[in-house]
Amino acid sequence: MSQKIDNELTLITSKLYGIIQKMTLEERRDLLTNLERHANEEKSTARRKYARKNYRINVDYAVEDRLYNGLAINFSASGMYIEASKTVLPKFNRGNQLILTFIHPENKENVKITGEIARIDDKGIGVQFDKNIVDWWSA
Repeated sequence: MSQKIDNELTLITSKLYGIIQKMTLEERRDLLTNLERHANEEKSTARRKYARKNYRINVDYAVEDRLYNGLAINFSASGMYIEASKTVLPKFNRGNQLILTFIHPENKENVKITGEIARIDDKGIGVQFDKNIVDWWSA
């Protein structure tokens, strides 16, 4: 590796380390999750139609006439990701319809919206809303 590239790499790494040291534990977790998703070639926020924003909001949701409560950890105009316990996850299938209720993280309005489970992983579910909530979403 050339000296110029080596110097640039050292500078970039140093700047990243400095930024990470100033982050809270929650911000570090979010950063790690985003980096892992990017490394696994999942959709990055740059390729999404609506940017995801990291919020932690309580969500009540019904799937097949059963009521659940969870913590949504990111949110966009088109969907959200809800953490779910390993005991609850086996009860869900991709494509399950949901009714969700929550307080919008930005304008504090009560929201009731339908959607479907778009993906399931070992930590939770990705939900795609049936209707985008663009009119409530700030850029």
